[in-house]
Amino acid sequence: YNPILGETFRCCWFHPQTDSRTFYIAEQVSHHPPVSAFHVSNRKDGFCISGSITAKSRFYGNSLSALLDGKATLTFLNRAEDYTLTMPYAHCKGILYGTMTLELGGKVTIECAKNNFQAQLEFKLKPFFGGSTSINQISGKITSGEEVLASLSGHWDRDVFIKEEGSGSSALFWTPSGEVRRQRLRQHTVPLEEQTELESERLWQHVTRAISKGDQHRATQEKFALEEAQRQRARERQESLMPWKPQLFHLDPITQEWHYRYEDHSPWDPLKDIAQFEQDGILRTLQQEAVARQTTFLGSPGPRHERSGPDQRLRKASDQPSGHSQATESSGSTPESCPELSDEEQDGDFVPGGESPCPRCRKEARRLQALHEAILSIREAQQELHRHLSAMLSSTARAAQAPTPGLLQSPRSWFLLCVFLACQLFINHILK
Repeated sequence: YNPILGETFRCCWFHPQTDSRTFYIAEQVSHHPPVSAFHVSNRKDGFCISGSITAKSRFYGNSLSALLDGKATLTFLNRAEDYTLTMPYAHCKGILYGTMTLELGGKVTIECAKNNFQAQLEFKLKPFFGGSTSINQISGKITSGEEVLASLSGHWDRDVFIKEEGSGSSALFWTPSGEVRRQRLRQHTVPLEEQTELESERLWQHVTRAISKGDQHRATQEKFALEEAQRQRARERQESLMPWKPQLFHLDPITQEWHYRYEDHSPWDPLKDIAQFEQDGILRTLQQEAVARQTTFLGSPGPRHERSGPDQRLRKASDQPSGHSQATESSGSTPESCPELSDEEQDGDFVPGGESPCPRCRKEARRLQALHEAILSIREAQQELHRHLSAMLSSTARAAQAPTPGLLQSPRSWFLLCVFLACQLFINHILK
């Protein structure tokens, strides 16, 4: 598939251990040259990744290399550290003859300007006379300035060992064991009928269907129709002098780097932040003060607002089979353990702003609603207690301010005193 200008893709992964989600947003921001910008975010776990890739290819007869020219920046939000890294290239052998194999090759650099650390890794291609042990080899070193701190060696798909400088032995640094592979996180995408016109799965659905049926002629026709529609839109923009403007990313005129329009690098505040969500490619965070307001967010029912523009000319997806599966296995290399989910949570799709949210999202919405009701109940109880305390304090203050009545200030006291004096006079008269 050749990416269409303005084509987007979004997905997410759920982390059971931290009850968080990692979101991935991508957009084709340029066609000549073909540039794809992407953004990965998980504020609750404290990281985000931004970058762009220019796709290039080189043909060597019986082999082909797909070069990923660009870089990504990994930011640790709690430490405000940025790690800039480049990417290896994919190399395919055996196109015309021999066994077809796919490898990673090239040099990768990871550096942090804040702490002056740098890692240099080399992905080695299998030599012509190499055996099975020479497949997917990797080597590298970690430095601080000119000082070498440690060296790395091994196979990136098996065991990687690290040896600290001055140490005589190596230690296991990374191994993708069978247990780790089984714990790979599932990728969740938006149901096809709820995607916008320029989202990848919906945009290329007819081409994909034709390829699945083995109908190459039909696939070519569908692909040509999409590309011709793109060329027509380009001609119209040229005639109207309207430049193309990406919807989710913007180009920094100084650094010439692509940035996500809605990126948030503020650290997660557990006292204020409730959940991170995504709708129509826009990442936001639900906060405590917004719980009382009705908010349409990822996984909650709400109206759909499809983005307007030239993409409305593209084919509708109403004829797409409803049983389309949206969950695939993630290719992430650092998974987290995934405990057994309840019946309500299994096989659910994470639906940005959809009419039919996934079971997990509905459960999260119910949990937030219950939390909101509990907060309101506590607030009412506090107000009632405050009223009672205020009334008690007022009564006490009035009692303290009121003068204490004297012994002879009431008529009853004077009457008793008169009776007592009369009795005394009567007794004195009798005793005389």
